[in-house]
Amino acid sequence: MPMLLEVKPDQPHVVLHNEELITSEMKQSEETVVAEEPVIHLHDYYRQVPVAGVHTTCGEAATMMNQDQEHPCIVLCDEQMKPTGLLMRETLYRMLNGRFAADLFYRKPVIQVVNTSPVIADIHMEASTIIDIALGRNEQHFYDCLLVTDQGRLLGVLTMRDVMSLSRRLQQASSAERVRTVSESRQEISRINDAVTKLVHAANQTVYEAREIMALSKQGEESLKHVDASYNRVHQHMESQGQHADHMLNSIKTGSGMAQSIRSLADQSGLLALNASIEAAHAGEYGRGFQIVAGEIRALAKQTREVAGNMSSLLENIGGLTLQTVELVKASGAEIDDSSVHVTAGGATFRQLNSAVRDLSRIAEEIAMEGGKAGEVAEHIRTKLDEMVSNGE
Repeated sequence: MPMLLEVKPDQPHVVLHNEELITSEMKQSEETVVAEEPVIHLHDYYRQVPVAGVHTTCGEAATMMNQDQEHPCIVLCDEQMKPTGLLMRETLYRMLNGRFAADLFYRKPVIQVVNTSPVIADIHMEASTIIDIALGRNEQHFYDCLLVTDQGRLLGVLTMRDVMSLSRRLQQASSAERVRTVSESRQEISRINDAVTKLVHAANQTVYEAREIMALSKQGEESLKHVDASYNRVHQHMESQGQHADHMLNSIKTGSGMAQSIRSLADQSGLLALNASIEAAHAGEYGRGFQIVAGEIRALAKQTREVAGNMSSLLENIGGLTLQTVELVKASGAEIDDSSVHVTAGGATFRQLNSAVRDLSRIAEEIAMEGGKAGEVAEHIRTKLDEMVSNGE
């Protein structure tokens, strides 16, 4: 039975011609490019040969060969054109060129001398597989033709020259594909190198800006410390003012009490002056001078009472204003305390910001350092790819 080589559908085809790159996925700053492998078509390589039936004789086969010296073989097929054997030209001539070969083989059916186990390749088979099978045959059948079929029906044959031409074409295509792949890889490496360079530049810029932010944050923290110290001093001053205002209120209360005492004494002096005037009137001529003095004392007592009343009213107004001042000082102190809390929180925020920016600066420095190393590696790879392209060309 012929040896039939089946197509392996799970294996990729080999491509000879250049195919476009297929972009299967694109993400930020990253592309995955898939290139199709070249596929070879056996239609361009197999050739037509004479076909013999089961009743064809060796002499008839020789006549077929003589009609066209380019035919390398004859293929024996059944009625459905399915190959059942192979007879090479050299094999037939070797049998018929002997001294008694014509008598022995000329009328003999060709089916008795053909190779009943030829290599059969499907038209859709991979070129690399066909080449491997052809080169893996034993020495006896190494130069035999390979039969090409489509769904089991004979299409033509491949000679060993055709197989070698197929192999050379495949190698050329593989070499071209390798050069193209290396060139594309070099372009990708260049793009990666440019991206890494931009990344390093951005990282260095981030480090610079982070240091600027750290400096500004430090200045802000120091400014808030000064503001907090100023708030504390103002708070102390306002506490002192509050204490002074309390002392003033106490003094005003004391002065108001003294004014009340003076008014009370003025009232008593007026009453005594009135009694003295009455007694002086009873004394007649002798008490007239004393009556004058008593009148003056009564007038002085009246003025003293008025002055004491004015002083008491003034002290009450001053006390009210002082009390309002004390309340305002207390309210201002509360506002300052509240502001001091916010200032303290702002200082803590600045410290946290400074710490975060410091970490950011450290990360950016690491990115810049690693990016520099990646750039060196990318440049080295690009140099090696350039060398590969130059060697390939």
